[in-house]
Amino acid sequence: MLMAPHTDLPYQPTIASFLAGIDTEYRDENFKKDLLKLDPNDYNDRKKIIIDYILKDQNYLTYRHKLVLIEELKKAISKKEYDFDSLFEYDYDTEEYSSSPWAANEIITPRSFFEDILNIARDVWSEDLVKAASEDRSTW
Repeated sequence: MLMAPHTDLPYQPTIASFLAGIDTEYRDENFKKDLLKLDPNDYNDRKKIIIDYILKDQNYLTYRHKLVLIEELKKAISKKEYDFDSLFEYDYDTEEYSSSPWAANEIITPRSFFEDILNIARDVWSEDLVKAASEDRSTW
């Protein structure tokens, strides 16, 4: 069983974990200022957000964790009814704010934001994903 990095707990990837890289709550003011200069609706800015913030924040993951996380994202994207907007909104049930500095209504299509994460991550992490996919998962 694949364990979460640096723990003895099973790894349970979530789509929301991709947004941790753009969480501004515990970052310095320059981080937030630099991030908010970027437009998540402009493809070039979005690509920079994904590579420089979102994927960079996932660098602690092993190649195996990256594959499992990407597979979780693929599953979510394959579900037409998956509510990607909710990942950018305040959760009234848990009283937790989203990690994103942008609200869902500021991102033209939250689903396409995550589709771009998937496509760019497949490219950036391609070697890791191929390596993990070639292994026997029962040995993890």
